[in-house]
Amino acid sequence: EVVSSTLHFEEERQKDLVAVSAFLPLVQSVEGGREASIDRLEETIMAFQRHGMHGDEDLPWPLHLLHILFGYSLVVIPSALFVLYVKQRANVVYEESSSLVGRAVRAFALGRPEYELLGGGKNADREDVTLSRRRCFREGILLLTMFMGIQVSFVTMGYLQEEVMTTAYQQIDDTEQFDRFGDGQFLIFCNRLVALVVCAIFLAANWKKQPTHVPPFYKHAYTSFSNTMSAWCQYEALKYVSFPTQTICKASKVAATMIMAVIVRRQRYSMSESLCGVGITLGASLFLLSSHSEGATKDEGEITTTISGMVLMLGYLSFDAFTVNWQKALFDPRLKVSRYQMMLGVNLFSAVLCAVSLWEQGSLSTSTSFALTHNGFGKDAFLLSLSGAVGQLFIYTTIEKFGPIAFAVMMTVRQMISIIVSTLSYNHSMTGWGILGFTIVFGSIFADIFRRYRTRK
Repeated sequence: EVVSSTLHFEEERQKDLVAVSAFLPLVQSVEGGREASIDRLEETIMAFQRHGMHGDEDLPWPLHLLHILFGYSLVVIPSALFVLYVKQRANVVYEESSSLVGRAVRAFALGRPEYELLGGGKNADREDVTLSRRRCFREGILLLTMFMGIQVSFVTMGYLQEEVMTTAYQQIDDTEQFDRFGDGQFLIFCNRLVALVVCAIFLAANWKKQPTHVPPFYKHAYTSFSNTMSAWCQYEALKYVSFPTQTICKASKVAATMIMAVIVRRQRYSMSESLCGVGITLGASLFLLSSHSEGATKDEGEITTTISGMVLMLGYLSFDAFTVNWQKALFDPRLKVSRYQMMLGVNLFSAVLCAVSLWEQGSLSTSTSFALTHNGFGKDAFLLSLSGAVGQLFIYTTIEKFGPIAFAVMMTVRQMISIIVSTLSYNHSMTGWGILGFTIVFGSIFADIFRRYRTRK
């Protein structure tokens, strides 16, 4: 019986090796021979068992994507079927909406379309035509405040994230044992939970001022999904694209946002607005590329751009542009969605997606156990999540008040200011191309501001 079970185990192991080798591209040298291939495949199986597909660096990105989408489909498909079922029985739902469950089902799948007719307001057009100097000054102060808030939030998040991912935390039971935490998705999950709490506090404090949530609540899932996929495409693309390609793609966020606005919101741009977007993209590319070429040295391990990298960067720009434009569409006066309501919806769906993905990988329990058994990790994770939640308040306010184009410009300018501060701090010189790019960007911005002021005046 022992010999039989051993042979059976060996047979199953060989089947696993063949299954893994069927989809995992492994390039083995001839000198390594069969034993090296068997060892490499065994390591791959062990990596799958320890970390799931997300933890293996050799796994091709299409399989990463399929695995992520499979996990999300466990939530998306049942939810979509539920929404379709409710829409088919809309009359029954409206009749039974007096109960708590009925109101929840109606808010999730149908919304309150009868309130859409009340949106807009009589003074909406008048406020756009008459722009006093005092109001212009207030909007300028608010825009500057949002920019500084986003800047501080991003810097704080970057510092705390590096602190969490690089610090070895001491175990509570064994004071001589120090472990590092490596599950970034669990940190995103914590960020969503803390953002939900912060949002609930603001909603409770301003409950009487909140408008009726007109669109169906499930529409916030689009923002949550596109935001998640945008971040994944960005991080995954770093393995396949060179720094110049990354720079040009990030500098193209303004142009990508304008194109997506035409598709999602049917926005129309004048010739001067289009030229402003092209000017910002061109100037930012020149500035950021010149800052890299000045201090760049030829590195044998430098990443070259591949087709996979271009596909991923295109996905990053598309998902990112869709996210801000869809949020702006929900901020439409006819739909009357406040920034706190949107923050609640996006983070709720993101938390559900993260929880399902973590559960499917088997890392939800292990990450939670790590947080409970290591000193200091809970505090650092909470501060990281809190800084991200505060940053969301600034981002949603910016998109609601000034639109997605202004937010994209702010993100581009933020990168340029970071490089300028670094240049001044370390006494680096700025090239002529960098000065030209800087002039084009801010010249385009101030020209557009002046044009808007003259038009409204």
